[in-house]
Order: sequence, then C-alpha cells, then structure tokens
Amino acid sequence: MMKTIEKIYRAGRLFTCAIAAMACEKSGDVVVATGFSDAELSATTESVVLSEDQKDELALQLLWNTGEMQLTGGYDAKSVAIKTTVQFSLDEAFTTVARSQEVGSASLSYTHTKFNELALALGFEPDESTPLYVRVLSQLAANVAPKYSNVLRIAVTPYLPLGAADYLFMATNDFSAFPWKLCSREEDGRYDGFVRVDQWYNFYLTSEESAAAETIYGSYPEDGNQYRLHAGADRWNLWTSNGGYLYLQADVNALTWSETVVQSLSVTGDFNGWSTDATPLTYDSGRNVWTASITTTEAEQWGIKILVNGDWGFFFGAGPEEGQCTLYRADASGFPYPHVGTHTLTLDLSDPKAFRYTVD
Repeated sequence: MMKTIEKIYRAGRLFTCAIAAMACEKSGDVVVATGFSDAELSATTESVVLSEDQKDELALQLLWNTGEMQLTGGYDAKSVAIKTTVQFSLDEAFTTVARSQEVGSASLSYTHTKFNELALALGFEPDESTPLYVRVLSQLAANVAPKYSNVLRIAVTPYLPLGAADYLFMATNDFSAFPWKLCSREEDGRYDGFVRVDQWYNFYLTSEESAAAETIYGSYPEDGNQYRLHAGADRWNLWTSNGGYLYLQADVNALTWSETVVQSLSVTGDFNGWSTDATPLTYDSGRNVWTASITTTEAEQWGIKILVNGDWGFFFGAGPEEGQCTLYRADASGFPYPHVGTHTLTLDLSDPKAFRYTVD
C-alpha cells in the first residue's frame, strides 16, 4: 500500500531518505517510496546436529524477502537502503535478543564450525538439543518503525570442539573404547582428570577418540619408565597397579604422568565444624558421581569445601560460575552453599574441563 510519510525538498541534490514511505519534491514533483514490508523468513532446516567432522560444510542457511522498493519519478530504488539485522533469542517472544548480526544481503549462511561457535557462546550444552529462535529486523531510518519477520524455531545440537577443551582421551588397550579423559584447562600441555579403573589397567592417552589419532602416548619401552610418556611407534602401553578412583596428571612438555589414589572425598564447612571426615561422599558407579547428605541450620558463611583424601591443600572450592567448582592445590575459598535443611550434594567429575555440583 502506497503511503507518503514525509516530503523532503530537493535543493541541489536528491536526499534519499531511509523511511518506509518517502517523498522528495523536485520542481514540484513528489517522489514516493513504496514496498517496505515485513520480511518473510525461511531456513534450510528446522533441526541441525552439528559435527566437527563436517566443520567446513554448510549447516544452516537463512533466507528472507523484504519486498521490492520502488520510487516514483524515474528514480533508482537501489538508492533506498534497508538495514537488515538477523536476531537470535532463547525464547520465542524475544524478551531478550541474545545475538544479532547485520547483513547486506537477503540470506545468511553458517558452516558447522560457525554455527557451533554461536550455539556454545549462547550457553548451549554440547550433545544436547536446544531450541534457538530467529527473526529478521528490517529498518529504513531511526524515525520509522522497524519491520519484523516471522519467528523460526531451530533445534540445535552443538558439539564440543577437541581444541576447545584440549583433551587427552584414555583409550583401552585395544582402542575399542575411550571411557575417560584428561583436560588441559590452561592449554599449556599439562592435563589432569579423574578416572575409575580396575587394578593393572592398561591404557593409552590419545589426542582424539580414535585408534588413528594423530598423537598416541604410551610408556617409554624400557623397564623402570612406567611414568614416562612416549609417542613413538615402539611405545609400550601405560598401566596402573592401583585400582579404584584415581587422579591422573600428564605433562606432554616433560613427557611424564602421575597418579594419586583417591581414598576419600569429604565435605567440610561450618555445619560440621570443618571436620575432614565427618561428612564423606559416596561414589555412585552407575551415574559416575559422588554424593553426600548435608544438614545445615543456616547458610554457610564461608561456603563449603570438598577435600580429597582429607587434605586441606587438595580440595574443590570456588568455581568460575554457579554450579562449577575448581580443584585447588593451595589455599582458596570454598564454593557457595546457601541451602538450609537437609539436602543431597552431587559432585560430577566426569568432565575435567568443568567440575560440576548440584544440590537437591
């Protein structure tokens, strides 16, 4: 529908105004712009499972039609620029625009790598399907109401890039399984993590979950070098004479590794007089988590700590964000515990990139 919003008199040259209905007067002629309408948005898929194996391939393409601008009086409609922004939100009502991207065309494409980066930046959990909402905002000028397209819902399942966490994977002796992993959180070549294995367990440490991994560490092929890493073709497998829950460290710079037997994990805080053994955690082998029942009468003023082997210099304390805790080897704060009453604390150490806890 043709609608004239304003008239701008031309003196010397034509000002092309970015407004929904535009008029310019030249020698008494009124120049009117029409065709600015809500965009019609579509996508190549409604559900995408992202994969590092396809990192450079197309994962998603968004396309839209914003209408065809036309000017009366013989003027070129290309001089009327529509500003287009693709917006992403975590809720369908777009209460908050989580991410936005200005584009100069009528489409936007993402490779698996780029869309995965977007999903992880929005807080999506790897290997979990989460809805993402998309719309297109079109605008001519600040004094003209913007147009919004329809909203699309896209289910996105991201992946955790190998390089992002810099993992070493524990492989079985025949490379048929990769049950545990270590992580270099500082990306400095020093890895650590918790594993649960049988006594005399044989394994390798690999850079990928594959028998064809680029780097495979075993032990140096000479007696007495159990804790010396070696990636040569003549490597022996690694092994541990200790069974149970272990804390492993590997330094690929020094080509060494070490193990610590985890004999106990225990919660300490004001609620139990900062005892090192009054509140032990119990390992749940089916869920690969540790749990403990905690009864408090008031919020913990200094938080709580989880001691490894009752050691004040080896414990889990304050983490970078809620639900995470950090493994410390020196003095540090405990993690917050505002709960009052009897609750179950669950500690999940399966992913060494981020040690997590929940309270139920």
